[in-house]
Amino acid sequence: MVNMPEKISFKTSDGVTIVGNLYKGGSERFAIYLHMRPSTKEGWDTLATKLQTEHGVTGLAIDERGHGESIMGGELNYEAFTDDKAKMLDVEAAFDELRKFGATEANTIIIGGSIGANLAIWFMTRHPQMKKVVALSPALLYRGVSTDDKIVLLGLDQHVLLVASDDDPHRAYEGVKKLYELNPAQTEMILLSGVGHAETMIEKQADLTEQVIEWLKRT
Repeated sequence: MVNMPEKISFKTSDGVTIVGNLYKGGSERFAIYLHMRPSTKEGWDTLATKLQTEHGVTGLAIDERGHGESIMGGELNYEAFTDDKAKMLDVEAAFDELRKFGATEANTIIIGGSIGANLAIWFMTRHPQMKKVVALSPALLYRGVSTDDKIVLLGLDQHVLLVASDDDPHRAYEGVKKLYELNPAQTEMILLSGVGHAETMIEKQADLTEQVIEWLKRT
């Protein structure tokens, strides 16, 4: 039987209310899901449910500030943002929320798409015990959040799976190859064809979910 996600909300350190879907699993493994712009937390439902039901992962998919239900009664709109650095506070708050259920840096992964992928790499460099990040369509620089200067800061036990498609409209395909070149020891690439951008790749590439899960197990 599939457990439906529980809607929760929590505040960031700068007072923004973030709404998320919590997928309660039965193991001591945790995941944070960060969507692309302009998507929402629901875009991760298939992957989060699979990791919850088949692998016991407790996951938290959030609406980043200005998206979905994290709009503070209409006060926030992502289209008005000049950059997305402040979303790092959303990720920190999501991690703090998962700590209530037993999450630590070492047993938590982040799976992000587009700006969510960039944020995930940033977050990993600030949390040295975090082991794994899955970055779908990261850019070298997107909306003020860079990755080329961060990927070289990974610790020896930190690993990032970089995924991009050759038809990506934001040049993530070239960006992923550059990030791998900058740190081949702690990154791995999956290069796809004709399946779009970020979370869209999971929908269009039938075996991508299994490739991601296999990588998580292997690393």
